[in-house]
Amino acid sequence: MATRNAAKDKRSFNNAVKEARIGHRESQYEVGLMYANGVGVAQDFVQAIYWIRQAAEKGHAPAQYLLATSYGSGDVVEQDHHQALKWYMKAAEQEHPKAIYKLSRFYAEPHPEAARDLCQTAAKLGVPKAQFDLATENVALHQDFEGVNDSFSWCLQAAEQGVVEAQFAVAEMYLQGRGVAMDVVQACAWYRKAAHQYFAPAQVALAGLDEMGLGRGLSGDPDYPGVEAAERRRNSSRWLKQAELGDAHVKYCLGLMFLNGWAVVQDNDQARVWLEAAAQLEHADAQLALAKLLESSGDFQAALTWYTKVADKHHPEACAVLGRFYWHGLGTSADAFLGLVWTMRAVALGDVQAIAMLGKLAVDAPDQIRRACLHQVANLGFADAQYALGQDSEALFVSGQSEADAIRWLKRAADQGHVKAETALGLLYLGAREVPPDKAQARDWFIQAAEQGDAKAQWNLALMLIDGSGVVKKDLKQAFLLCQKAADQGFVPAQATLGILFSKMKKPEKAVEWWRIAAEQGDPEAQYNLSVAYGKGLGLDRDTELALDWLIKAAEQGVASAQSKLGLRYVTGDGVALDPIEGHKWLMLASLKGDAAAQVNVKRSEDQLGRMQILEANRRAMAWQGNHSRPHQTRP
Repeated sequence: MATRNAAKDKRSFNNAVKEARIGHRESQYEVGLMYANGVGVAQDFVQAIYWIRQAAEKGHAPAQYLLATSYGSGDVVEQDHHQALKWYMKAAEQEHPKAIYKLSRFYAEPHPEAARDLCQTAAKLGVPKAQFDLATENVALHQDFEGVNDSFSWCLQAAEQGVVEAQFAVAEMYLQGRGVAMDVVQACAWYRKAAHQYFAPAQVALAGLDEMGLGRGLSGDPDYPGVEAAERRRNSSRWLKQAELGDAHVKYCLGLMFLNGWAVVQDNDQARVWLEAAAQLEHADAQLALAKLLESSGDFQAALTWYTKVADKHHPEACAVLGRFYWHGLGTSADAFLGLVWTMRAVALGDVQAIAMLGKLAVDAPDQIRRACLHQVANLGFADAQYALGQDSEALFVSGQSEADAIRWLKRAADQGHVKAETALGLLYLGAREVPPDKAQARDWFIQAAEQGDAKAQWNLALMLIDGSGVVKKDLKQAFLLCQKAADQGFVPAQATLGILFSKMKKPEKAVEWWRIAAEQGDPEAQYNLSVAYGKGLGLDRDTELALDWLIKAAEQGVASAQSKLGLRYVTGDGVALDPIEGHKWLMLASLKGDAAAQVNVKRSEDQLGRMQILEANRRAMAWQGNHSRPHQTRP
C-alpha cells in the first residue's frame, strides 16, 4: 500500500510540475507544498520557496501568506520582517483572513486603531486567533456590560474553533459570571475541553473545583473514562510538550500538577523543574510555590532566596515568611531586627498571620500594642482573633474593657461557628456581673457548642440540667449522657461529676472509678469524694491512710468540706498528730467559705486556744489564702 501511495504521489508531483512550468499559479503553489513536505519528491525547502514565490508573484493569496510567514519566522529563508510585511499586505488586499490578522499584529504598537480594525475584520472572517485577541482587547478597553458581552461572544467563537486559551477564558467567564450568566457546569465543560488539549491552567482549575466540590475530575468525565485517565497519568509527555511552548503561567500550572499529582504522577523533582522555569520568568506565584517546596524539602537557603524575590514585589505572605526565617535563623543567621522589619512589612500589607505573629511578639509589650494587633485581625473577620479578644476582655476588665466588649467579640466569633467562643459566651451569660445574667442565652450557646462536641459545653449544659432551675427543666438522664460524652473526651470536671451521678444511681464502684481518674488529674472535688469513699469503704476496700492522703490534697485545693474535716482531725488527733493550731487554721478557712460544720467547730476550737495560738492560726490561714487566691467552686 505504501509503495502504491508513493507511486501515486510521484505521478501527482510530475503532473503538477508540468502545470507549474507553464505558469499555472495553483500548480506552482501545490508544487511548493510538495517540496516542503517531501510528497512525491525529496524534501527541498529551496525549491519549495522558489515555487511558492512564483505563485505569490502571480497573486495567489495562500502562497503570499505562506511566503510572508516564512520571512517572518526565518525557518527556511533568512528572516526579513520587511518582506514579511510586504507579502502579508498583498495577501490581505485579497482578503486572506489570516493575513489580515497577521497584519493587525504588525500594526499593534505603531498604529493600534488600524490594528484593531484589521483584527476585527479577520475575526469576522472567522480567524479564531483574531476572535480571541479581539475578545481580550474588548475586556481591556471596555469594562461596561456591553463590552464584556462582546468579549464573551468573540471568545466563544474562538473557543468553538479549538483555540485552547479561548476555551480556558470561556470557562473562567462562566465561572465568574462575566459577560454571561454564571454556570459552573458550563465552566467545567470548557475547562475539560482545554485540559484535553493538555493546557495545564485548565487542569489546575479543574482540580481546584474538585477540591471545592464544584466540579468533576478526570475520572468523572464521561468523555474521559477512568482507564484513559490512568493512562494519561502514566504518560506526561504531551503535558511537557505543551508546557514547553507555553508562557510562564502555563509552566507554573504544570509545576502545580506535578506537585499535587493532578493528571500526572506526583513528582517533586519535576514540580521543581517547572516551577523554577516559571519563577525564572518572574512569575510571582511560581516563585512563592517554589520557595515553599524548597522549604518543605529542607533547603532553607534556596527557599530564602526565592522568598526574598517575591517579598521584594510587596507580596504579604512572602514578607511574613521572611520575618519567620530571620527570627529563627532558617537559611541564614538569626537576625531579630530583620525579622521584625519583614514582619512589620507584612503587617502593613495586611497579612493576617504576620499580624498575629506581631501580636505574639508583643506579649511582653504594653497591653495596648498586643490588643491593637488582635484588633486588626479580628476586624478582618478572623474568628480566632475575635475569640481571643473576647477572652481577653473577659479576663482583664481593665479601663475601657467590659463584659459587653467580651460578649460583642465572642458573639462575632460564635456567629462563625467558633465552638470555643460559643462555650465562652454561655459561661459569660451564666455568671455575668456587669450585664444582667441570662440563663436562656447561656443554655442556647451551650447547646450549640455541645452539638459540635465541645466537652466543656456538654458539661456545663449537664450542670444546668442537674440543677433544673429557671429556663432548664431538670433532666438527670440527659445530664448523665452529656457528662458521659464530656468525660469520654477526657474533660476532668465532667469525670468528677459523672462520679457523683453514678453515686446517686447507687453504683459506688463506677463512681469510684471516675473519681479516681479525675482525682489523679488534680480535680479537687473528685479528690474529696475519693477520700470519703476510702474512709467509708464505698465501692472499694476501706483504707484510712489513702482517705487522709486524698483529704489533704482536696483541702489544699480549697474544698471547704475537706478543710473542715481536716481541721477537725488535727484538733482531735484523728489519724494525724495532734496540732490544735493547724486544726484551727483549716477550720477558719472552711468557715469563711460558709461550711456549717466548720463554723460550729471553729468556735469550739477557739475556746481551747490561747491568744498567741489563735494569732498563729490566723497567720497560717492568711498565708494559705495568699498562696491560693483562686477559691474552689463546689459543683452540684
